[in-house]
Amino acid sequence: MSLHINTPRMSVFEPRGLSVRTVDYCRVIEDGPVEPRINRTLHDPAGHAVKQWDPRLWLSQVGDPLTPANLTQAFSLDATVIRSDSVDAGTQIELKGLAAQTMFSWDSRQTRREIEYDNLLRPVAIFEEGTGELRRCVERLTYGHPDSGDQSRNQFGQLIRHDHPAGSVLFTAFAISGPCTEDTRHFTLDPLTPDWPEQEADRLRLLEPGVGATSRWRHGALGDVLEQTDARDNRHTFTLTVDGRLRERRLQLKGEPEQILMTDIRYNAQGNVTRQTAGNRVHTTRTYRPEDDRLLGLRSEDAHGLVLQHLSYEYDRMGNVLSIEDKALPIRYFSNQRIDPASRFVYDSLDQLIMAFGWEAGSASQGPQSTGRVDPAAVSNYQQIYEYDPGGNLRNLIHVGPQSHGRKLQPTSYSNRSLPYEDVPPGDPEIEAAYDRRGNLLLLEPGRMLSWNLRNQLQSVSPVERTSGLNDQEIYLYDGSRQRVRKIRSSLTSARTLVADVRYLPGLELRTDNGTGERLQVITAEDELNSIRVLHWASPPPSGINNRYRYAGSDHLGSVSLETADDGAVISRETFHPFGTSARQDGEFSYKFVRYSGKERDASGLDYYGYRYYIPWLQKWSNPDPAGEVDGLDLYRMVRNNPMTFFDEQGEVSKSDSASGIFDLYKASYSATDRTFPYRMMSEITQNKLKFLTTRATAQVLEKTKSQRFSLRHYSSYGDSGDAPPFKTIESNFSLVKNNVMTLGGKGGNTSEKDWTKAGNMGFTFFLLAINGEVNERAFLKTKTHFAEYDLDDDTVLEAAFGKGFSNLEIFASPDVLDPKHSADMGKVPMVKGTLMDMKALLLGNSGISPVQVGRMDSRALLDKIDHAFGGSLEIKVPGTINVSHWQKKSTAAIRKAA
Repeated sequence: MSLHINTPRMSVFEPRGLSVRTVDYCRVIEDGPVEPRINRTLHDPAGHAVKQWDPRLWLSQVGDPLTPANLTQAFSLDATVIRSDSVDAGTQIELKGLAAQTMFSWDSRQTRREIEYDNLLRPVAIFEEGTGELRRCVERLTYGHPDSGDQSRNQFGQLIRHDHPAGSVLFTAFAISGPCTEDTRHFTLDPLTPDWPEQEADRLRLLEPGVGATSRWRHGALGDVLEQTDARDNRHTFTLTVDGRLRERRLQLKGEPEQILMTDIRYNAQGNVTRQTAGNRVHTTRTYRPEDDRLLGLRSEDAHGLVLQHLSYEYDRMGNVLSIEDKALPIRYFSNQRIDPASRFVYDSLDQLIMAFGWEAGSASQGPQSTGRVDPAAVSNYQQIYEYDPGGNLRNLIHVGPQSHGRKLQPTSYSNRSLPYEDVPPGDPEIEAAYDRRGNLLLLEPGRMLSWNLRNQLQSVSPVERTSGLNDQEIYLYDGSRQRVRKIRSSLTSARTLVADVRYLPGLELRTDNGTGERLQVITAEDELNSIRVLHWASPPPSGINNRYRYAGSDHLGSVSLETADDGAVISRETFHPFGTSARQDGEFSYKFVRYSGKERDASGLDYYGYRYYIPWLQKWSNPDPAGEVDGLDLYRMVRNNPMTFFDEQGEVSKSDSASGIFDLYKASYSATDRTFPYRMMSEITQNKLKFLTTRATAQVLEKTKSQRFSLRHYSSYGDSGDAPPFKTIESNFSLVKNNVMTLGGKGGNTSEKDWTKAGNMGFTFFLLAINGEVNERAFLKTKTHFAEYDLDDDTVLEAAFGKGFSNLEIFASPDVLDPKHSADMGKVPMVKGTLMDMKALLLGNSGISPVQVGRMDSRALLDKIDHAFGGSLEIKVPGTINVSHWQKKSTAAIRKAA
């Protein structure tokens, strides 16, 4: 199709270079009419985006002056957002401290939150107060120091105890490199949010009695996990390649011999897994397109060569998935139809999925707990058609096939909150009544109520409401990092209350049911291709066979499409419609907990993603995006209405495996003057795995290095004549692409695909460290002609480059994270983060330099020591655009090889 060819996108800029309007042109059918979609942004005199409209509300305000902006924000003098008003998520207000730390916050549900800090600005207590509720301490954090902590266990300076809404975690030991090597977890007696007393002895009364659940890790010299022992003494061991990638994983169940879970893991030059063999001798291979690393094929076969799954992918020029075919399955004939084991997809010019063709079970199996057909021959073709409004809300899903997934949804006039309907669309008052003031959905379906805690996390689902108040319900509890750690389902019978309890621990799930007497341990292991779940019953196993291994095979989205047993036999197969409803199931599903997109599907039918719950039959999230508008101004939309190309890791932001997809995700929100947004992009792309060191050099070390002049140096190239570059700013990769200076899709330099898809550092400018004018040699310097330099002790130079707020500007330093020895696990890359003025102290403090050593070092020795501590490839990254006063011509005399 030529639907996307030469489809224009227009951007309008004001004189300050700020984008005030972007116009996309939506075409649904080839050579059909084009509809403009206008996104509008209003900036204040300081250049902050204070109002933003999506195409639907911008079009609405032309005829209705009462139409609000999707997002209205107020900023402090240092450009920090202190108030946001969202038509979807309500109001959020924050009061910041002198170091920009959040002291107090309020929201439109009248929730008040207060955070207390210690002298090092580390949070030590968090208090919350809701409407009609007493103020309570919901979290307490304790750090190791000489009066509280064990130096022999490396606890000093570390978080050693965290009391959170679901219980307490005691971090009892740490490796010398920093990661925790032992923790013990306790759960609260009462599932209600506790009020933690200040004294630790008093907190024990709120916890379940007993020794708790202890997990242990053993790390290598570079911080790699080599061994993990869960709370039931099941031991995982990891064998790594020379560059730190996983080569083999083994599991030894308590009291049982060790068994291989996965072995012979191989990688291509880009670090993608190309082959691995599971413990049941099922071989999985992946093939990629050399030009852009897109997945072309995924094939699994058993030890006898029988092909169990063979997914073949085709893409359009934009990287959208056009078709998926499972060549391992036969062509079927049923009910006068030929059913090919393939799915095809059609997109509009905005890359929204508008049509899907595939195959499904041959009888109605609609609903949150769809079980499909037992007869494997009862299959049929289906077609789904998706219609969206200009804001991206699904308005109509037409399903043509034996199942009945068709839906109509009606949003309110002034927000993206919506409800399904059959004949008469609901009015604004009815829709608003189904949500609270923060946009959390209260009514899942008639009779099925949702309740939310003060942090806007789903607290319970009540499938049965009774006048007595004794409702059937499923309750969810979360830890301090907002991750679910416990699930309790209770059902009232005439004789008693039945309770099923799930506790989530590192590498282990403990599942109990007082109705059946079942006590099940689920040992979990994850890798890049597959996941493995081992079922061990502490009660009599239902089939008489204990320690059942379930090896999961996934598609490109992580959806579990195939499960095999420890002998390689197929346990289950499942295919999904594009937005996650089950199209067909075959096999045993009673212990299949993880399904669409690799997420757990609860009894309610909701998929748990980490920060939010997804409603697959409505194709939307249950509450607004906690990450804000980074994924667009419709805070309920699932993966930008493109579920076959994008995926969501934790319920916050759509992700893509291509640089162009990532650029499209963030371009509307990116501003070269916003020095906080690059950190947000990087955090989301790296899935919050980055860990920053904060150790500062002692006063003695700083005094002895006072004469060592630290500076940042950025190199550039311009022609062969020796003339200085004419441009007066240093731009990030993102700005260069947005301004059409650079294009995506290259291999290296400013257009490296992995900078976008893996490192997420495309919003930063890159610098080398110079000490007394010297820098260590890098291969890329051979082609550079000029450099700009910024002395960290020269306030005049720094203000001209970074602006008046330069002293509070946060930058970070790390090795080249795309180096294979670092990129295998982003969480283990040595990184420091702090203000521009603290960078010298941070680099010295995390380089292992003692006061005695530093007094004997010249600038070259000091540079080598710091560079070595950061893998020999130290880079300093500064968010946003940097001004250049003048360029200096490169001199090879100041560039030297590291010792």
